[in-house]
This record gives sequence, structure tokens and C-alpha cells, in this order.
Amino acid sequence: MTGEKRGSDDGADASSGAEVVTFDHYDWDGADSPSVAVAEAVAAVTNRSVTTLPPVQEVVDADALDMLVRSGDPRAVRVTIEYAGADVTVTGDGRIRVRTAPE
Repeated sequence: MTGEKRGSDDGADASSGAEVVTFDHYDWDGADSPSVAVAEAVAAVTNRSVTTLPPVQEVVDADALDMLVRSGDPRAVRVTIEYAGADVTVTGDGRIRVRTAPE
């Protein structure tokens, strides 16, 4: 995440008790990297350091994720992965949604 970016707490998913937070300030055409932003968003939601999380590359090809999210119609691109115990959805229009399982 570049600069001061805060996620909006969408609250708990009533059906499962999961926490859902959406970060919606990314510029994929600029300096923001989708694969790096995934790790930063999960770290922020789970109160962990990015350095304690596994590399995103262990879950998905980070270069392919970056290329896919930056390609095509921003409204049509949507990728969901499971990373570090969270379901993470990255969209082409600059959003990352992190859904964590209830503890």
C-alpha cells in the first residue's frame, strides 16, 4: 500500500462470523503491485507483520497475478485466492477484499 491507505471494515459476515475488510485505494497502473498489496492487506487485517507471512509466490504466481489484475477491463477482472488463512479478492478497479475466518 502506498501512502496512507485504510481499509473499510465491512464488519462481520453474519452467516459465518468472518471479518471482512475492503481496501479500495490502489492504483494498479501506478506503483502499486497487486501481489505485494495482497500481503500488506492481509498483514493489516490480521495484525501481523508482512515479514511473518508466507511469500505470496507460495500460493499463486505473483507475476501472473500482477499481469492479470492490470490487464483488460478493470471492472471485469476479479481474482480470489486463499492466503495466510484469509480469502483475498483482488479486482482490476483497485480493490482488495480480505475475509478472515472466525477465531
